[in-house]
Amino acid sequence: MWEAECVSSDTLRFGYHVIPHAACVNGEWNVVEKVLREKTDSQTAITSHLRQVKEFYQAKEDVLWITFFSDRLWWAFSKPEIAVHENGEKTRPVIGKWSDSDVMGERLLKARLSGRLLSLAMYRGTICSVDQLTYLLHKLNGTVEPHVAEVQMAYERLQRSLVPIIKSLHPKELEILVDLIFRQSGWQRVGVAGGTEKDVDLDLLSPVTLERIGVQVKSKATPAVWRAYREKFADMRGFTRFYFVTHSPDPGLIGEAEKGEDESFIFWGAEQLASQAVRGGLTGWLLDKAA
Repeated sequence: MWEAECVSSDTLRFGYHVIPHAACVNGEWNVVEKVLREKTDSQTAITSHLRQVKEFYQAKEDVLWITFFSDRLWWAFSKPEIAVHENGEKTRPVIGKWSDSDVMGERLLKARLSGRLLSLAMYRGTICSVDQLTYLLHKLNGTVEPHVAEVQMAYERLQRSLVPIIKSLHPKELEILVDLIFRQSGWQRVGVAGGTEKDVDLDLLSPVTLERIGVQVKSKATPAVWRAYREKFADMRGFTRFYFVTHSPDPGLIGEAEKGEDESFIFWGAEQLASQAVRGGLTGWLLDKAA
């Protein structure tokens, strides 16, 4: 219940209202243990509570604190200056502020974190240690563990190796590939190629959001062709986005497309197709075509 308040005020907030502040500051842990024993007969619980109180009071400025809030991981360091409030709650100020980004500026979204680290959020207490410390430090520094880096390199090599295969596809095969990529992402084809819209090869609909997009597939394309389709899309009705896809664009098209691309008119070349094909599990399909 203190999550938002702690993040906005840049503090660590600790309950344990009945724990005497003076005893903690003076290191009189026998006094603290006596107070805890009045609350429970469980030695396991007493040991756990005493550990958490000690960590809150004794942690130095080089101790890294993390928490999960608003679907993100937050981290900070804290000054060992403890303030006691009228209701007995204690707070420590954060050095600087709580951060929800790594050192490279990327948001630490829970969706991109390991379940091993996220399991800490289920801890039934206030303070616990981080078992996955190496993984955590890699995430905060914007790096990856060696075995993950090895897989990423293999993944990137696979994408690059598919580019020549994609460029060798026949126009009809290219259209099938693009259709499969969008189908694998959940899009449904609602129009026959070249049927409902003469300038649209794929008329696709999202069954969840009912968003409708158009896709034009060209094996080769020049900047002039790309500009012409941008103008045509501006006059189209009913489409929220338009994808212009080609595996062999003229050299000048790539640079012009990157400068003129926006969220509604999107360019895909062979590299983007390779990436989407791997994500969609279509590597086998491409290998069968190449073989």
